[in-house]
Amino acid sequence: MSDKIIFQDLEVTTVLGNDVWERKKKMPLRVTCEIHTSISTAGKTDKINESVNYSQASKRVRSFAESDHNLQSLEAFSEKVASECLSVTPRALAVRVFIRKPRALLHAQHVAIEIFRTREEIFGDVESEYVRAEGESDEDLARRVEAAKREMAAATRAAGVLAKEDHIIVQRLSLNTIIGINRWERHYKQVVNIDLTLCCEKLPLPDDSAKLNKVPRYRNYRTVVDAVSELVEQSSYRTVEALVTSIARTAVKVCKVPKITVRVEKPSAITFAACTGAEITRTADDFAAANESPRASAGSLVSADGSCSTAPDSARHSAYIALGTNIGDRLGNLHKAVFNLRKNLPRSRLIETSFLYETLPMYVTDQAPFLNAACLVKTELEPLELLDELKRLEFEMGRDFTVYRNGPRVIDYDILFYDEVVIESDVLTIPHALLHERRFQLGPLCDIDRDLMHHRLGKTSGTLFRHLTTHNEVPDDTVQVTPLKARWHTRPNPHEGCILKPLNPKTQKETVFMGILNCTPDSFSDGGDFVSLDAAVEHATRLFNDGADIIDIGGQSTRPGADPVGVEEEIRRIVPVIKRIREEGMEIPISVDTFYADVAAAALDAGADIVNDVTGGYSDPKMLPLVAERQCPYILMHMRGDPLTMTSLNDYSQFDGDVMRAVRFEIAQRVRAALDHGIPRWNIIIDPGIGFAKEGAQNFEILRRLPALTAKNIYASAKSKGSNAEEIAEDVGTDVDDQGFVDENLATELINYPVLVGCSRKRFIGNVTGRPNAKDRVWGTAATITSAIQGGASIVRVHDVAEMYDVARVSDSIYRL
Repeated sequence: MSDKIIFQDLEVTTVLGNDVWERKKKMPLRVTCEIHTSISTAGKTDKINESVNYSQASKRVRSFAESDHNLQSLEAFSEKVASECLSVTPRALAVRVFIRKPRALLHAQHVAIEIFRTREEIFGDVESEYVRAEGESDEDLARRVEAAKREMAAATRAAGVLAKEDHIIVQRLSLNTIIGINRWERHYKQVVNIDLTLCCEKLPLPDDSAKLNKVPRYRNYRTVVDAVSELVEQSSYRTVEALVTSIARTAVKVCKVPKITVRVEKPSAITFAACTGAEITRTADDFAAANESPRASAGSLVSADGSCSTAPDSARHSAYIALGTNIGDRLGNLHKAVFNLRKNLPRSRLIETSFLYETLPMYVTDQAPFLNAACLVKTELEPLELLDELKRLEFEMGRDFTVYRNGPRVIDYDILFYDEVVIESDVLTIPHALLHERRFQLGPLCDIDRDLMHHRLGKTSGTLFRHLTTHNEVPDDTVQVTPLKARWHTRPNPHEGCILKPLNPKTQKETVFMGILNCTPDSFSDGGDFVSLDAAVEHATRLFNDGADIIDIGGQSTRPGADPVGVEEEIRRIVPVIKRIREEGMEIPISVDTFYADVAAAALDAGADIVNDVTGGYSDPKMLPLVAERQCPYILMHMRGDPLTMTSLNDYSQFDGDVMRAVRFEIAQRVRAALDHGIPRWNIIIDPGIGFAKEGAQNFEILRRLPALTAKNIYASAKSKGSNAEEIAEDVGTDVDDQGFVDENLATELINYPVLVGCSRKRFIGNVTGRPNAKDRVWGTAATITSAIQGGASIVRVHDVAEMYDVARVSDSIYRL
């Protein structure tokens, strides 16, 4: 038996979190409670005191709602409602609470929570609540207690899955998207209505009721709705089945929801039906990736010998730390600050870094611009211990604490987040008190994790940053920059030689030129032209005068079929050239084109600034540790095999023949490895590897789809049999959704990484132009340069700098706003 006393849709008003316009104001809630009890005795005696008085229960709920309770979340409020209902009488054995919040989201009808709680869960052991009635024997009291336990067990069985999990519900989320197979549906967005039910295990009730407000991000409906809305509004699926699956995948894999039920309705599908739709329930097991790349866990780092060492279990805390500097050698300061976090912060491990940003000073504006970054640290230190250690590192780096607040500083460490802790004290506030108004901290933080929940504001870091950049009248002065050179090599003060370039397509105005200098006898285009020292230095001077921003010097040909020359010979070819260039006072950034760590080290010692590795670090296990130690920019290229084998490794059938998917997946693995070895994110530049393990048509496809290389999601490429919209729309039987996003399981996101493209004089250009001589492919190269710039390339690697300079500057004026 499972009897219930019910009151439904009790309307109360209360302040609970933010309303649809992000304001803290009173809002209506509708509360439904089903209180489980036995009404057998009351049914016979007709006495209200033999049951649960719904009037008292509803009054207690209303009184609590209108009190100054300071609760911020539906979860916290529902727990208190359950407690109020069960407090009416010991006869109330369990309760199902369903609360709707109609004004929670702008595009949803309402948000709701549904929970089931027993008396034991709320109050613990309930036997002590039963008092012997007058004249009642011990046996009768025991029978009464057992009967109550049986009723409680019956109520739990009747609750089904709700006895084990809570449900957070988003009802009728209305979004616009391209959905359908008909021609008009491929051109016009239509409304879809989405219901989301987040199924989450019950959380243990904390001792402190204030802790109820701390909602894990996977239970936060705003986080999930933000991710789902972004997905749906950018998608163009042909079937509701694909859309509903993609929504579930995003919630489970991106937002870490353990289980979700998704219902998608398409109101305009059938004229004489209210809607068509699909509903599914999915868990993480349903999206387990068979092809997910093996990599170091989030709590691990890769040591210098290439092995992976796991952080100790005690280093369980996650601290997000902001870094800033605007005095002296700013880049050097940041590199030293990162080194100190890695080597000198006790009982801690540096896990991840952000990109690098140059920002104008805030609060006190009469000072030099700042360089800002952020990092994730795993630590055993408690918050105040961590603060003390960071202050010690600041002092050791020379920070002057007597300078006025927000003034110039050699380094500044700020703790932004520490787990889900909320602290407000005289010396430390977590989350950081001013984070919500600081682009220079939110931007780097989002590079690492845009879903971090700010528990005082109830918003994610991504939401805060998006609001700050789109709803603020102050122009966004945060510019992502990439180091190309860290110091002067030939002048008295080496720290004045830092070169930072804005290589993000949103802010870059001019394409960066990398001029090619091959000190080899067998390169495909200019082999033998610059093997003598004088000829090589003369050509370097010519490249510089023609407008090159970087000179890329190589001593090993990487053309298809080239034999390796060995480390010693490669060093013999390039190191004298680098030294001579520096001796002649040329301070242009120099990159060394090599996949050997010993060659890279010798070149850096001779005056090079950048390592350009066509193998992305997999050829020599010493390469990534070297780059991490030297803290130099690193160009990481996609390639399979080596120059002798790569032409036979262009089969991408594992990725349904989609070469861009393959490049993204495989280059993300190498980027992840670089990050895990301790290379800062801001030092990494990626190269899709035009001509390396790719045949002609594949190279053109990469150029055509270059923006997809660093996109958050990627569309599947159209099948060859569906060459136009009509054919694609008619091909409803295909098992590949030509218009939908691909589930890639990337080792790391590639968003915002600068991209280098090297097409100069390559064979695929000669094949379509009929130019067998590589030096005759200048005009064909010009077309690829224009395409690369249109696709967002930051750097182009070319032989003919003078000719390509004009091509790029005109292209910049067309495509870079």
